[in-house]
Amino acid sequence: MEKKIALKMIWKTGLTLLSGGAAGLLLLLLVYLIPTEPMIRNARSSVDIFREEGASAQVTHGYASTTLDNYTDAWMLRNAFYNGEESAWQKCLHVYYYGYMDGQIDGVCESMIAWLEGKEGYERLSYARYWHGYLTVLKPLLYFFDYGDIRGILKFIELAIFACLCVLLERRHMTGVIPMLVAAMICVEFHVIGMSMQFSWVFIIAGLACIAILKWYPKSGEAPETGLFFLGIGMLTSYFDFLTYPVFTLGIPLLLLTLCMRTSGKAGRILHLPCMAVKHSIFWAIGYAGMWAQKWILYTIFTGDDLIADGIRSVLLRSGRDVMGEQRGYLAAVGKNIAVMSKYPYLLVCAAAVVVLFVMRKKAERSSFSAGAFVAYLYIAALPFGWYMISVNHSYIHSFMTYRGLGVTVFAMLAVVSELLNRKRSGCSDGK
Repeated sequence: MEKKIALKMIWKTGLTLLSGGAAGLLLLLLVYLIPTEPMIRNARSSVDIFREEGASAQVTHGYASTTLDNYTDAWMLRNAFYNGEESAWQKCLHVYYYGYMDGQIDGVCESMIAWLEGKEGYERLSYARYWHGYLTVLKPLLYFFDYGDIRGILKFIELAIFACLCVLLERRHMTGVIPMLVAAMICVEFHVIGMSMQFSWVFIIAGLACIAILKWYPKSGEAPETGLFFLGIGMLTSYFDFLTYPVFTLGIPLLLLTLCMRTSGKAGRILHLPCMAVKHSIFWAIGYAGMWAQKWILYTIFTGDDLIADGIRSVLLRSGRDVMGEQRGYLAAVGKNIAVMSKYPYLLVCAAAVVVLFVMRKKAERSSFSAGAFVAYLYIAALPFGWYMISVNHSYIHSFMTYRGLGVTVFAMLAVVSELLNRKRSGCSDGK
């Protein structure tokens, strides 16, 4: 019986992956049919922002956590407004953009501005390694709005997601989670995320996944199977993200699901919640890696060019220890990410959250301590460190954005504190 269930789940997983790859390719094909003239016009009206801010401005001077990634946003815009004569099919596979020879123009922002202002000497280039699924949203937005408008829209969406999460937590009688969420959002500089498209896709995916969990996970009765849900989250992350802080889309929804199971009496025996967290992490990883691999395979099949080898080389580079000719180990990458968040305001926010949790627990009736939930929270808190282990190069170079994975750690460790504050002298609520 268990073998039959396992085979059925493998079949569903494979079918979901294949369906996601086909749907992703179709969506890209459709948006490449949108005329690019209005996009180019809106991109031109955005040039002043990039010229004034540069590639990596800091909203708060001295705080790397507030660094904007205009460099990658300019690359996204170049991909979006490319107006070559190729077919939509070729464009969605190759993801073309206009660039200049090395040394001719320094920087992506400068290259984009030069093309928009009519500088000669450009050439057609391709960035096929990623899905670039964000184009399914960006191209329609850029058709109607310039970059400044898009920033405003993204900030509104992200604020609406945050507000919706707080409302849903209150409706589920999980108000004790709100201080944890607020602290985590402050630590990842929530107010800055919407100013960079590069940072926004991961936050929006994680936020919408959390809304779905809070809205539809039952407060009582039989718990639904949620493995495929996390498979889908991993796929969406791979499809939209330009390699920023993807572990956020695993850790935050997984923690919310664990908290929902804890508060709805589905914690089960001591290993139930930790095993659930590990299982869902595996589903997420299959979705993330499987979706990415599909892009390489589809490109190789339809173009005849070997993108698989190029993709593997990129993975080895980003997971390796070589950083611009120097060796940097795992601990160096972890230390650099922690250093971004090692500022007094973030420490004060976390301390304030602990005080709020303590006050709330003093006023509320305490529940039994759940060792299973405690272990699951610790596991989720460690997820970002696991991600840094397999992406040392990327996490070291781009710590100004990869540090946001530590928002998962902040949230989960506050959940650990909350669980300890819930503890009764009578013991543990888990089974033997």
